[in-house]
Amino acid sequence: MEGRGPGALVYRQIQSLPLSFFTYFIVGGLAAVVDIGGFMLLTGRFGIPWFWAALASFVVSAMVNYLLSIWFVFESGVRFRRHHEFALVLLVSVIGLAFNEAALWLMITGAGLARLPAKVIATGVVFLWNYSARQHFIFRAAS
Repeated sequence: MEGRGPGALVYRQIQSLPLSFFTYFIVGGLAAVVDIGGFMLLTGRFGIPWFWAALASFVVSAMVNYLLSIWFVFESGVRFRRHHEFALVLLVSVIGLAFNEAALWLMITGAGLARLPAKVIATGVVFLWNYSARQHFIFRAAS
């Protein structure tokens, strides 16, 4: 039962790709609320520049995403030892952060898009990256 949260919906070893993606969509949606909400709060309420606000909100949402992912979506500790798995998730998250910051820079600074739509679009791009990388490189069951 290691790696399963108390509320695991379906055993992760038998989740089909569509179910896994749907479950990750819910988990990613919750993390996106944390990310976008934190970003808007930090930039709007506290006046923090968008780059630093995006960094802070992304880090918090990545932690939320990881915890929810290993509880509800992926089987943790199957392919790699936990500390290696966490290091790989951290690497995927850092790459996702780079995508996030680059997308925000292009849309806010380059195209003059408002913060909220830019952040929503950037979050969508990173969502696809995160799911693909985790599904194929980190949490794939050992053959």
